[in-house]
Amino acid sequence: MKIYLVRHGETEYGKKRYTTGHIDIPLNETGKQEAAATGRFLKDKNITKIFSSSLSRASETAKIIASELNLSVVEYDELMEHTSGNLDGIPIEEFFEKMNSVGDFEKMIRKAGGESQEVFRKRVWDKLLDIAEENNSRGDVIIVTHGVVIGSILAKIFGVPLLRNLSQANCCINIIDYNEEREGLFGVKLINHTYHLI
Repeated sequence: MKIYLVRHGETEYGKKRYTTGHIDIPLNETGKQEAAATGRFLKDKNITKIFSSSLSRASETAKIIASELNLSVVEYDELMEHTSGNLDGIPIEEFFEKMNSVGDFEKMIRKAGGESQEVFRKRVWDKLLDIAEENNSRGDVIIVTHGVVIGSILAKIFGVPLLRNLSQANCCINIIDYNEEREGLFGVKLINHTYHLI
């Protein structure tokens, strides 16, 4: 079984380099075009279901892809992006300045009312397992979500704490496969594929 992990399309916040987190920002026109191109690319694959984060930038991307595949979308809060609390929605440069001044990411996030990495990673991984187990042998699936969510999934598969230099472009495609009979349940086949957007 293949799982296509797709990052959402472009937003104005992303374009202007703002943190987003749980702020519900829609796609801009470029993001909608990227989603449509992604849907056309995935149209002839053996995809039977589409799942999405409930944040609109992901769910809108998923619905545009779904319209190309004649499928519906199931949304889950567990696939939402990591939130940094009151640091969501600020310029990325300001976010990193704050992190450098505090000196500890987890401490900064706690003070801002955000989500601990432990809680975040567990909710994402548990939902991925649920989706894989419930849909195994029924065809391949798409999960439309966010950059940090995808990064946390790939880091878990690779057995590392964090992939700091992992690039995730808007509407990129990552492919992992799932085999419940294998000791390592997931294998990574493709990361940050964007040729369909050229």
